[in-house]
Formats: sequence, C-alpha cells, structure tokens
Amino acid sequence: MLKKSIIFFSFSFFSIYLSGQSLILESKDSIAYVNSIVGEQAKGDITMKNISSSSKDYYLVRSKVGSSGLVDSNYFCWDLCYPTFAGQSQGTVTIAAGAVAYDFSGYAYVRDTNAVGQDTVWYTVINATDASDTLRIYMVYCFSKTFDLPDDYQEKFSVFPNPVGNESLNVVFSTLNISSELLIVDLRGLIVSRVSIAPSSDHIILNPYDYGLKPGIYSLQRNSSLGMWNFGKLIVH
Repeated sequence: MLKKSIIFFSFSFFSIYLSGQSLILESKDSIAYVNSIVGEQAKGDITMKNISSSSKDYYLVRSKVGSSGLVDSNYFCWDLCYPTFAGQSQGTVTIAAGAVAYDFSGYAYVRDTNAVGQDTVWYTVINATDASDTLRIYMVYCFSKTFDLPDDYQEKFSVFPNPVGNESLNVVFSTLNISSELLIVDLRGLIVSRVSIAPSSDHIILNPYDYGLKPGIYSLQRNSSLGMWNFGKLIVH
C-alpha cells in the first residue's frame, strides 16, 4: 500500500493521430514519483477523450514493461484494478462521444529502498468492436531517495529559463568536491544526453539545441558516486 502522499504535476500531452482513431490523450501525469526510502508505490493518472461522433467501449492491454530492473511489480486500474499477472482488462469502459474518461491509473512498486532512476510501462487502449482503433499510452515511474523530502535534505538547484529554446540554459546546483554529471532523460526513461560537471562547480551553462534536444519535456538528474538527485522537469520548445 502507499505509505506516503505523492504529488503529481499534470499537463496536456501531444497525441499521435491515426487514421480512424477515436481516442486522443487529453492529459497525463508527466512522471509518477515516489521516494524509494519511505514509500513503496508510484501512481500516475492518464485521461483520454473520445473525439468520435458515437459512444464506444474500450478495453486496455499492458503492452510493454521497461527493463531497467527498478520496478518490482506493477498493476493498473481501468474498469477494475488488475494485478501484475493480468495482461489486460476483462471488462470495458464506455466513453461517450466527446467525453473524457478518467478511469485509468497505473502503479509501480519500487524494488528496494536504494532505488534511484526511472522506468516506463506502456499500455494500449483498444476499441472493443474495432481492433484497428487503438491508442498507445505510457507512464514513466521515477524512484528517488530525495523526492518530497524537506528542503534541508535536498540538493539546492535552479534551472532557468524554463521553458527554453535555442538559447543558453543555466543549471545552478550545490557544489561537490568530486566529478559528477547532469543526465537529461526523456519521457521514455532514456538518457538522451550527459553533461560533465567538474569538481567544485556550482553551475553549468548549455544550449539544448547544441546537445540535439528536440522540443519536448525532459527530466534533469545529477549523478555522482554519492548518489543521484532529481532536478525536476525541463521544457524545450
């Protein structure tokens, strides 16, 4: 069971429109966080909208689980809540024409109290009467030893400007007497760039375009031999 409240930041997400697709992604939690020391379970919510002109029934399949090894087990709720061994829902959710469904929530248990990092679970929502009418969605689960702790226990940092375009990005943080690196991670949980941080440095300046970052949302993490810290989200436009 969940031992600690988790705060989520929800925002609208881009959807991929397929031919004949009736569902689009309305909004979602960008990343589902949990403190791996004092919590067990990360939870994230996704809402979908039926953009067709008629009511439809949908079932849900858990189509892929990430391979980072951080997730001990996971489950999801659709019409009912299903355990890890159930790969898809047994029932359906009816979404009226033009209506938004708030039925989906995904959960992932952290493997151990030292877990730091993130993993992704993919789900596919399928029209019960038309198997070609699908929407693939995913949830990123992030495990951190510093998330939601008092400020005194967290590394100090700031990122500006945010959102950022083709311009200088400033990342300010606490100094360490050892080398470390800034990890830029996309919403699939993949590290898309690494930036070296010299010992005793208190900031770095970089242009996201120079590192090949495409418009989108990323998470920033600092990694060193002392541990890993989550710096929050970066929006590149």
